[in-house]
Amino acid sequence: MTDTECAQTWLFLPVPAWLECREGKPEGYCHQQIIDAVRYPVDNGIK
Repeated sequence: MTDTECAQTWLFLPVPAWLECREGKPEGYCHQQIIDAVRYPVDNGIK
């Protein structure tokens, strides 16, 4: 996923609670890596 695609995707993701000073802690994984993992089988198919 390119940086441009990632920036466009952020518009559709909810803001994490910890960024809005609510309770919670930062995620353990980068959102871009998670989205890449979801997109991989869609793009390449499951073999």
